[in-house]
Formats: sequence, C-alpha cells, structure tokens
Amino acid sequence: MVEKTAAFRQRRAADMRACRKRQGAGIALFYVAADETTYDMMQRYAGLSPNKVDDKSAVRAALGRLLRAGLMALRKLEAQRRR
Repeated sequence: MVEKTAAFRQRRAADMRACRKRQGAGIALFYVAADETTYDMMQRYAGLSPNKVDDKSAVRAALGRLLRAGLMALRKLEAQRRR
C-alpha cells in the first residue's frame, strides 16, 4: 500500500472542508465539456480573448459570464411569455 504524504492529507482535508461548505450553502459543482462552439460563444458573447483559451481562469470566468447571460435571457423570455 502506498504511504500518503502529509501534504496530500492536508490538501485532501482542505478539499473536503470546501466541499462540505459548498454543500451546506446549497452549491453544486459540475464538470463541463466545452467544444469549439462553446469556445466561439465565449469569445463572442463573454469576452474571452482568443489568446486566452489555454488560461483556465480566463476560460472559467468567460464560461460563468456566458452561463449567467444565458440564464438571464431565459428569465426575460419566461417573463414575456407570462404577460
């Protein structure tokens, strides 16, 4: 059996604390598979620079902006339907 290092155990404990904190707040995390169309939409609608497609934090931020914009558009559409 492989011996776990102290650093590994500390990272794992921190990950578990963060997970439990998110669960307590009602937050769920999802893995997202992004294809070429998604990257194109992030560039056009969420301000992702073409030279930043390899930057995880820039892609994460752009994907968040894109999803929030899509949700806002759906809310507006729903409000129009109810009128």
